[in-house]
Amino acid sequence: SGWTSIDTGRTSAGRYTFATFNFNNTEKVIWCDGANRPSSYDNTTVVDLSNAPSDPEIVAIYKNHVFFAGMSTNPQEVVFSAPFDETDYTAANGSGSVRVESAVKGLRVFRERLFIFCEDEIFSLAGSSVADFQLQPVTRKIGCIDGFSIQEIAGDLVYLAPDGLRTIAGTEKIGDVELGTVSKQIQARLDSVNKDRISSVVIRNKSQYRLFFPGDS
Repeated sequence: SGWTSIDTGRTSAGRYTFATFNFNNTEKVIWCDGANRPSSYDNTTVVDLSNAPSDPEIVAIYKNHVFFAGMSTNPQEVVFSAPFDETDYTAANGSGSVRVESAVKGLRVFRERLFIFCEDEIFSLAGSSVADFQLQPVTRKIGCIDGFSIQEIAGDLVYLAPDGLRTIAGTEKIGDVELGTVSKQIQARLDSVNKDRISSVVIRNKSQYRLFFPGDS
């Protein structure tokens, strides 16, 4: 009671990821679920993005492009739209893709770069269009377990890696050594976490990062 469904007909949807944007003086939200076409909504109409990748898990907005990742047919690919148009994926109009070396787990825009968190590596993308986008490695020796662990807090990005919680600044500066982790005081507890389908949130007025995870059963 009181709810209005705006997007029906989805099947086998996984966890949703969302991003908001305003390319043409209209605020919109875009979402994907890992099983269906992504859709956008402008507070009036839902548009299924029929030209976008068929089943992305991850969406982000960077430099007036929509970026998708986590497609089942090529989990190592990141696809982006033409500038200022979430419906256009024509190469001649400025859309394109980049490929990384392991499955993409998360995308996050931070300090004028798009960070691409992979299973075994982390990359950053800089630039403003297909003409000058540059992909650079942050580390090739450690990755992100789950993109839903990525949060911005205290002027940095925190994410869950195989050896614990890390900051992107520490990882980028130090590489893959132990000093990149920020969870040594709770490492024993963290090692016992069921790392399937985790989630996280930041409580800003407490400067606190919280990690949620299912029980073993």
